[in-house]
Amino acid sequence: MEAEKAQVKKVVDQIAQAMEAEDVEAISAIVAHDADMVNFGTDATERWVGWDALQASIEQQFAAFDNQQVSVRDQVIKVGASGTTAWYSQIMDWNLDAGGEVVNLEGMRASGVWEKRDGKWKIVQMHFSVGVAGQAAEY
Repeated sequence: MEAEKAQVKKVVDQIAQAMEAEDVEAISAIVAHDADMVNFGTDATERWVGWDALQASIEQQFAAFDNQQVSVRDQVIKVGASGTTAWYSQIMDWNLDAGGEVVNLEGMRASGVWEKRDGKWKIVQMHFSVGVAGQAAEY
């Protein structure tokens, strides 16, 4: 299982590398192109269903952002007993230039699910979020 976990880590890390390189093709190579795949971004309206919707958003972001730098910490990767499903969570710091202004998204959370298809790991679900200070409702 450790070999599978190492393979998953490699493709999880490719997400950050592709973002920095603004490489849509690299992202396309590791994302499932399922019509019913659901992904969430950090904005309230960012819910993409299917690869085409996700790709359009990625291309729009790459056109709007410059000098993207992504660092990852607190990464956790698990592989299911079948060896064909995996999931991850990590904290990301995403720094970029948007419209001439430097934006630092510190502590962004990312998680997702992977499936091994034809011997290759593919993202089948991703979720990005930015935590709010304090509790939304105290308990």
